[in-house]
Amino acid sequence: MKKLRYFALSMLAALSLAASAQTTIPNPVTLTLDIHECYVHETMTTTDETAYYYVSYLEKEIFEEKGYNDDETLASEDKKWFEEMAKGYQMDVKDVVQSFGFKGDAAEYQAGLLPDREYVIWYHGVDEKGNTTTEIKRLPFRTKPVQTISNRIKLKAQKTNDGGIFVTCEPDDKNLYYTFGSIAKSNMFDEFTHEELTIRDYMQTGISTQIYDYLANEEFGEWFKKNANQGDFSLKFDELVSGEEYYIVAAYVDNEAGICSEIATIEIDGKGNPTSINSVKNSTTIVADGVYTLDGTRVGTTLGDVQRGAYIVKFNGRTHKVVKK
Repeated sequence: MKKLRYFALSMLAALSLAASAQTTIPNPVTLTLDIHECYVHETMTTTDETAYYYVSYLEKEIFEEKGYNDDETLASEDKKWFEEMAKGYQMDVKDVVQSFGFKGDAAEYQAGLLPDREYVIWYHGVDEKGNTTTEIKRLPFRTKPVQTISNRIKLKAQKTNDGGIFVTCEPDDKNLYYTFGSIAKSNMFDEFTHEELTIRDYMQTGISTQIYDYLANEEFGEWFKKNANQGDFSLKFDELVSGEEYYIVAAYVDNEAGICSEIATIEIDGKGNPTSINSVKNSTTIVADGVYTLDGTRVGTTLGDVQRGAYIVKFNGRTHKVVKK
């Protein structure tokens, strides 16, 4: 998934380039990262307590596509962003710099990330007009991968007389946390790049973005208490929009809020009818009969035998298309 650039306290896309002079003054800031699955914690120390500096990050692929390895291009883009922010919020550029920049030693969380993805953080001094005042430093990193578990969640669905859907979750481990909810298929795209998202990326992006406030308030454990489930759980979905198609989804999350299991799904058609349930009974081996390529070639007995990709999995006389991440 491609994500456009993020900023210190917000997720806002950069705009057009503007000319800006390069600078060679040494950067007084040292930045270190504590890297997790879907967030990082930045610690900044500086030898100049009086000057503002700016920190931002972006998925590496987009960073390179935008030409941000070039100092002049990146300085121009950052200055233009400060000016556009000031215009949009009817503020002075000075106020935007003070709001989104740092001064002195500082620390900040960046959330909204996906596991096992490459990003680049960059940081530099900035004056009250949004000009870059020091050399630009870049720090590439990769988020940690999720360690997957074999546990499963069984979903059951029934259409109610008033047009809603009553769904029951039955996790095979009643003590583990899991996420559960509905997704409108028409919303499954990146809001900045407009590319289609997989169910996993859409779910994880929502979770990763949601945890920022909990991290910033040093209350990460509260996210699980307020937003995740344990044990059997039932919920009626009664606000389905006519003509819209949905997924009802459930998956276990680990202690960093990373989705760590296969995702159980129920598909709902435009008339509010459950049309497909992709959940597995707790006692069922998901790949008992074999794994095949899309053209029908047998390539293994379990998903553990194959690399990432799309496969046909057969078990209990049924055939399922599975995308191994």
